Amino acid sequence: MTGSIIAWVDESGSNTTEDPGTYIMAAAITTDGQCEDVRDTMTRLLLPGQAKLHWRDERAARQHRITDAIAAIDIEHLVVVTSPHLEGRLPERRRRLTLEILLPELAALGVDQVVLESRGAKDDQRDRQMLDFLRRQSAIDTSLKVDHRVGRHEPLLWVPDSLCGIVTAYRCGNAGFYDKIAHKITLTQLEPRT
Repeated sequence: MTGSIIAWVDESGSNTTEDPGTYIMAAAITTDGQCEDVRDTMTRLLLPGQAKLHWRDERAARQHRITDAIAAIDIEHLVVVTSPHLEGRLPERRRRLTLEILLPELAALGVDQVVLESRGAKDDQRDRQMLDFLRRQSAIDTSLKVDHRVGRHEPLLWVPDSLCGIVTAYRCGNAGFYDKIAHKITLTQLEPRT
């Protein structure tokens, strides 16, 4: 890859009935020069009146179309799954434990900037605090930057949202979506530390 390397990241819980205690974070990895093409690809998938793509809101036929479109884009993906989390562990704790794995892996891949979907000022600050913690632990280089963007305004964040849905389906026995894109996904599945 040439140019600045950016990881576009979103997260999701898995299916609480079929895959309880599971947390997924997905990253679509681009260069800055690829961003406009990926945005255009994702925007073209919108239906009339639709503000953003959200995997869980789509029917299966649309999910297949979205998967095909993402598989055709010349980018790689990293997905980290942590499971099982202790019953009652708060989603924010699950997120931190998963970021603790994801951010160093992205840094090791040479990522310069991580863009996460914004969840509001307080939650975004918690992500930056996690980055600072990992720097203090020397788990990542100090040059990695973390930013946040509003999902409905950033089509690049629709890619990792879809990847979370694809991996959830895979973990719940429906490999049809995953099989189309598995060659572009590095999937890390770990039991979270306590």
